Formats: sequence, structure tokens, C-alpha cells
Amino acid sequence: MRLNIILVILISLYVDAADDLKEKLESNLDTLMPKVIEWRHDIHQYPELGNREFRTSNKIKVHLESLGIEVESNIAYTGLVGLIRGGQPGPTIALRADMDALPVEEKTGLPFASKVRTEYLGNDVGVMHACGHDAHVAILMGVAEFLAKNKDQLQGNVMLIFQPAEEGPPENEGGGAKMMLDEGIFEKYQPEVIFGLHVTNIPNGVLSVKSGPAMAAASAYRIKIRGIQTHGSTPWSGIDPIMATAELIEALNTIVSRRINIINNPAVVSIGMVKAGTRNNIIPEDSEIMGTIRTFDPVLRKEIYSEIEQIAKGVALGTGTEITVEFDVGGFYPVTVNNPALVKKMKASLMEASPGKFYESQIPVTGAEDFSYFSQEIPGLYFWLGVNKPGEGLNSANFGERTDVPGNHSPYFIVDDSALDEGVRAMVYLVLDYPNS
Repeated sequence: MRLNIILVILISLYVDAADDLKEKLESNLDTLMPKVIEWRHDIHQYPELGNREFRTSNKIKVHLESLGIEVESNIAYTGLVGLIRGGQPGPTIALRADMDALPVEEKTGLPFASKVRTEYLGNDVGVMHACGHDAHVAILMGVAEFLAKNKDQLQGNVMLIFQPAEEGPPENEGGGAKMMLDEGIFEKYQPEVIFGLHVTNIPNGVLSVKSGPAMAAASAYRIKIRGIQTHGSTPWSGIDPIMATAELIEALNTIVSRRINIINNPAVVSIGMVKAGTRNNIIPEDSEIMGTIRTFDPVLRKEIYSEIEQIAKGVALGTGTEITVEFDVGGFYPVTVNNPALVKKMKASLMEASPGKFYESQIPVTGAEDFSYFSQEIPGLYFWLGVNKPGEGLNSANFGERTDVPGNHSPYFIVDDSALDEGVRAMVYLVLDYPNS
């Protein structure tokens, strides 16, 4: 009986301490958020592709070390882990932010727009934080600053994961969440749960979460077509891989619409890259298609693989070309599952962090995330943060729905800085509330 009374008293004290820290956060946001915005603008202006986030990683390391946080760097090439040791007993809670940008030429016209260029898959490309990872990093840097300065009142430890190559590492390198796990970060730091967020073009400040399967599994595929090169004036003297490519594109787009049953299991087969030729009057020897497959069911995924292979064989036979198909190019991302019990426990924290703007989705999205590897190991919760300008894009509350505001991976995607405080607040509230949930 006495032990129960003591436990009740302790829990009450911890809840009061969490509430005090929440009030302190609110009073500190006026000084913290300008820093967060400045960090984001700087990272946005100097984006880096997966496994090449050297400048970003160093910026994070310098910041964490200035706060007295223990830092382990060079994990999975450029990844970092910071550990904040709380002054009170409790679990280790992991928070994750991804650091990499995309091979996209920025067209936002922002004063801090990226002008970076690099080579990607043999092409000269622009580099842009077109998926908002600059915001993720800046938010977690802000969370780290607040929690580190108040660590004596924290229950347990906070593991800060700054992850490279979420968009996929270069071929034959490995990287991302899987590589960080393979290098033993969970074994070393023993987190009990993990939280992550992603910005997107839903209304400003909205926090959205889906319990259970939340994001699709993803696989990249590559199809190589080989013909016989010849002069464009005499196409009959060669074998045209471009015509075969056109047939493939048309047929691939019938897989989801005509060839498989998606009533109970949604799926997507998209084509993102087509390469062929060097000159207007040369029929080339080779062409190439690359795309993505999104599924929630492993049986359906294998069925799609089989359909693609059958289509490729048929087109090859009909055109006289040689066609090869590769799957899981650059790796495979499992379904991202939000632990239902964890969502149930922490939903109130997200509602409190964004009062009147919380939205619990019932529909999974066909975007994919290698956060899925983390949430396969321990309970995870991954949520969305709306970063539209206030008043924009109010026709959509779900990621991926049609809206009048450019979305993730667009060269026009813009993160409105006024929404970032909701991200900081949400992450801090989850850390403070979880030990007493």
C-alpha cells in the first residue's frame, strides 16, 4: 500500500515537472525559433545528397558539442548520434531527423535558394531540399538545445539520430537507417521507442498521424533495353530500343489499372526516369527506364515483380530487343508501421502540441520511409507536420492528396518557417510525456 502511494506521488511530481518544462518551452520559443529558422535556411542553401552530407553533419556536430551533448559521428558514412543524459530515472527515447537532399533544381526563387549542382547518375543536376529534410534537421537541433539546457529535469535519456541517405544511398554503397542499425546504434544506446516527423504540404501547423501501416514499402526497378544502333534515316537497318521503351511505358501503366486486384491492397507503379539517345538522327543502341513500386502487401509486391518481368519478355519478343529487369535497385524499404499502442498513448501529446490542428488519418500513404527499419526494431511513431503558408492548401489534410500547393519532391516546394515551432513543440512534448504515459 505504502509503495503504491509513493509511486502515485512520484508520478504526480514527474507530471508536474513535465508541465513546468512545457511552460518553459513556450517562454523560450521566441529566442529559440529564430535560431531554428537560421539553421534551416543555411542547410537549405547548401544541400547535399545521400552519404555526402559532410557540411550538414559537421554543422550538427558542432552545435551538439557546444551544448555538452555526447556525440558519435561517422555512422553510416555521415550519420551522427547525440545522447542527452537526463537527470531523472527513465527510458531512453530516440528522435530521428534525416539530412539528405534530392537531385532537383530549385525553382522557388527564395533568397536562400540552393544553387548547388553535382553529378548524379551521370547527369549534371541541381541539388535541393525538395523534401524538407532541412526542416527536420533544424527542428531536431532546436529540440536538442532546449532539452540539453534542461536535462536535469528530464526523465531518462534522449537519443538524437541524424540520419543520412533517407532518399536512398548511391548504388553499391549502402546507407540510411538500415546501415545505422547494422552498425549497432540500437544495441549501444538501447532506445525504448522512437519518434520522427516529416514536413509536407498540408495546412500550416497541422499534426497528422496514422496508426498501424502508415507508409508503403518501396522498391526501385530498372529496365535496360538493348537494340542495334543505326542511322535515323534507315530505321529498318537496326533494332529500335526507343520503340520498345514506348511499348514498355504503356504496358507498365496497365499493371495497377488493369492487371492486378488492388481493391483491398493499394499499389503504385510509377516511372521516374527514361534515358535514351544522343542525337536526333541516331537510333541508339540502348535505352533505360527506372521507376518505383509502392505496396503494403508482400505477396502483391511479388505479383507486381512478376507482371513487370512478363511484360518485359513480351516486349522483347515483339521488338527483337534484349531486355533485362532489376528490382530493389539501391535497396528496399519495408512498410512503415506506427505502433498502435504507442499512437494511442501519445495522441494526446500531439493534440496538446497543436491544439485544434491535430488530425488522425485513417488512410495510409504511398510515400515510403526508411524510418520503417527503426520501427521494425522498437515501437515507433512517425507523424506529419503541415508547412504551408497560413491559409494555403486548406482543401487537403492528407499527405499526397491533390492540392493547390506544390508538394514534396517538387522544385517549387516551400517550407513556411511559421510552422516549425509546432514541430519543435511536438517533439519536446513526446519526450516529456512518454515516461508517464
